[in-house]
Amino acid sequence: MDITLSNSLLLIFFGVLISIGCMLIVRKNISAQLLRSHHDVTDPLLAVLGTLFTILLGFMLANSMQRFESARDNIQQEAGAAGDIYRLVGGLPEVFKIKTRKDCLTYLDLVVTEEWRLMQKNKFSDKASYTYEQLWKDCLSFEPKTQGEGDIHQTLLASMTKLGECRRTRAAELTYSLPPSLWFIVVFGGLSTIFFTYFFAIENIKLQILMTSVITIVVGLNIYMLIGYDAPFSGDIALTSTPFESTKAILTRGQSDEK
Repeated sequence: MDITLSNSLLLIFFGVLISIGCMLIVRKNISAQLLRSHHDVTDPLLAVLGTLFTILLGFMLANSMQRFESARDNIQQEAGAAGDIYRLVGGLPEVFKIKTRKDCLTYLDLVVTEEWRLMQKNKFSDKASYTYEQLWKDCLSFEPKTQGEGDIHQTLLASMTKLGECRRTRAAELTYSLPPSLWFIVVFGGLSTIFFTYFFAIENIKLQILMTSVITIVVGLNIYMLIGYDAPFSGDIALTSTPFESTKAILTRGQSDEK
């Protein structure tokens, strides 16, 4: 099941119901007077637990958001490198230009139409990888005959290197995720924070239900955000292929203008 906002809200809703049920069980079996007599102990413990959990979750969320933004910057650079390759070959012989530009547009198209969908399953497109290799062959097979062609060729190889680095980084980012041990800590910390709210006796039971519900919702939404940013290519918060689409549209429009 994909981690979407609707799925997460449904899980949080059931989590709230379970939290309220557990809280009512505690209130039924432990008198309010007994609970209030232990507030001097439970209050500082909850404060310490809540602070530690908040700091931990905050650092993990900030780290995931940073990696998410790095992934966004990387795909923009990859799309930009493909655009540079397309434009650079405009100064080279016609036969080489036509072949390389065709492969460049094919690469962009495959990334958008096929590879992006596969990335949601942590896979890469074999067709896109093959086209990427063809681009390298195009660039390496060209032999400059003038100083101008040599300068363009050097810049072209630098752009191909940049495209390759970004593609490898994008592939590596599919495998980046928080280890199970850290997920266990996050879930356990969230459950522990909710659990401690059961041992506060508020005269108005409806108010305590509201407090428990709000804490459960906040914990659930923060974990949803952590899951979303930890997987930059799947879910509701996923990065889109817009940079590649925009680059392809601009290059195609420029190609039409040339004709």
